[in-house]
Amino acid sequence: MLNRHKRRRRMVMVSIVTLVIIISFLYYNNAKPATQKYERPSPTKTVEQYFAAWNSKDYPNMYAVISDGFKKIEPTAKDLASFKAYTESQNIMNIKMISVEEASNDGQTASIAYSVEFQVANGDRKPFEGTFTLKYRTGDIIQGWKLIHPYGDNIDNS
Repeated sequence: MLNRHKRRRRMVMVSIVTLVIIISFLYYNNAKPATQKYERPSPTKTVEQYFAAWNSKDYPNMYAVISDGFKKIEPTAKDLASFKAYTESQNIMNIKMISVEEASNDGQTASIAYSVEFQVANGDRKPFEGTFTLKYRTGDIIQGWKLIHPYGDNIDNS
């Protein structure tokens, strides 16, 4: 009789523990936030990110939008420290974006026309405009739209 009582009690305890585990699991799965789909920035937003990061001296964010291929062929972009040193050597203190507009985009390559105003160390303001070519890179460490020729003579043709 005593054995039967102990077995029944143990069964009740195992059932309670199992129920608590199941309820905890269900609560955890329903309580975690829904997975959001990340959309990579458009070519225009990528160029805006580049100039905004430059203006705020956020070199890692600026460096992140340059293609890995360009980083391999351009000595001043071989690593973040070299890139930061090169960028700082330009003596550009502030950047005002005038316009950033998509000229073309076929889904793999995009041309973005931009117009900016650089304020240099001596206080002078210098207007500058040009066109960036971006390619959509799936093989880069950080995937998405990348500048393949942000400056200099080297162009990432990979």
